[in-house]
Amino acid sequence: MVSGAANQTGAANQTGAANQTGAANQTGAANQANHSVTVPAPNASPVSNPAQPSMEQTVDAIVQMLSETAHDLRSPLTTVRESIRLVAEGEFGEINIDQHSCLAAAIDQCDCIDQMVGEMLQLERLRTGMPRIRRRWISVVDIRQAVQETLQPWSLPRKIEVLWDGADDPNVIVFADPAVLRRLIVNLVVNAIRVTREGDSVLVRLQPSASGDAVIWSVIDQGIGITQAQMQRIENQQFSSSAGEGLGLAISRQLAALHFSTLRLRSRAGYGTEAIFQTPTASPKSVAHCWVRWRQRTQVKPTSNNQGSNQGTGDSQSQALGASKIQRRIRLDPPLLSVELSHESAPPKHAELLSLGTVSIGAAMPRDVAESFDQILQTHLRLFDLAYRVDHRHWVWIFDADANDVSIRIQTITDIAQAHLASIRLHWSKPSFITLDHRATAAKLSDLLIRETLGASSASTFTDANQVRLGTAPIEPSTAASDRLDQELKRLSAKLNRQTETLKRQAHALRPIGH
Repeated sequence: MVSGAANQTGAANQTGAANQTGAANQTGAANQANHSVTVPAPNASPVSNPAQPSMEQTVDAIVQMLSETAHDLRSPLTTVRESIRLVAEGEFGEINIDQHSCLAAAIDQCDCIDQMVGEMLQLERLRTGMPRIRRRWISVVDIRQAVQETLQPWSLPRKIEVLWDGADDPNVIVFADPAVLRRLIVNLVVNAIRVTREGDSVLVRLQPSASGDAVIWSVIDQGIGITQAQMQRIENQQFSSSAGEGLGLAISRQLAALHFSTLRLRSRAGYGTEAIFQTPTASPKSVAHCWVRWRQRTQVKPTSNNQGSNQGTGDSQSQALGASKIQRRIRLDPPLLSVELSHESAPPKHAELLSLGTVSIGAAMPRDVAESFDQILQTHLRLFDLAYRVDHRHWVWIFDADANDVSIRIQTITDIAQAHLASIRLHWSKPSFITLDHRATAAKLSDLLIRETLGASSASTFTDANQVRLGTAPIEPSTAASDRLDQELKRLSAKLNRQTETLKRQAHALRPIGH
């Protein structure tokens, strides 16, 4: 078979054969070539299949049930974990080493369950388009450390080693929500661990995209792989398969969308699976291009419902995700299957229009107020919105809104900020509106982010209530004054004691002899 890059060059020739065989008979030419499909957003175009609304209603009911169950589980789970912790810490009597180890393992499992509960709640928020995300620049080294700590309850019992490639440079930064990115990687690695033999390893690989504006993350296992039937179920957005995707995969595709990426699966039955997504890196320009590229994908409409005729993987993001090119080679192995999963949520309110502008807070506002507003702004964004912080007190925002909606959005965020931060003063720029043309939009947004970033950098010295003069660091709590006061009191006390002793000696010397 032809694998890797051959999938892109031969896709057009494979389309006809794949369409002739159909879903019921996928042998012959379809099995001699790579099978690659792209799953568009469910709202990209009307679905002609009359059974589709029923399936979507079923999925919504499942998500709602999971969310309600998660809310009910959280309180008793917290009680169980706290009770175990009290026993482990010896609050009810001494315990031996083996007992402590057993209780520590139980606490780890409670943490695992708590994470799954959190994922159930997150899935509901993602599907409703209110993700509550807070993106910022973070080093890949920090992400690696957080992921490794979280994975221990899964990897240690089965002696599975999680290997990392390309995550050692602290200068490599990505634009992401640290907690959400950690959860995404953990989900993918846990899926890989479930199908990996005891004592084997799972690889997490980081490498730059072909365009250089993104870091490509790959989680690779050597498990049983995904069969063609299982891949078809994943393509049809079902929630389970025997390959271990489960709820984690349903959530992972949503978490990837929060970082302006699809989730791509590449697998060969009997050889293993690779899960791929990307994050913006290096500069504001990369954020602009990755966001616009992802946002434009929500407009892509499939040309056919036939699984072999979809050539959507040839766009720029698919090329970026496929930058980890497998060498072209001829093998008599099962075909390399590939599926690209988009997010599942409500469509953009305005598919062709974006509103953008800036917001800043007064220079006299303390930095903790700026941090609080950043959290308010970003956590009240919708799925197709973006907020980019160019300075401690300055943001660029993009809303999925027209002229009427943007005024309401601005007023809503202002009211929330003033309710939580009574003294805050916000300055919103006049909104601009642009259409979602890939080249023009990416260039305009990139120029805005770079211009605002450079402007903020050149004007980074400003008077602040927490600063003593222009350009100085914020005033931090210090004990220097009280320390100096204590030293002065000690010095005066010692001097007084010495004077007292001197007076006593003088008085004794003046006393008449015999008295």
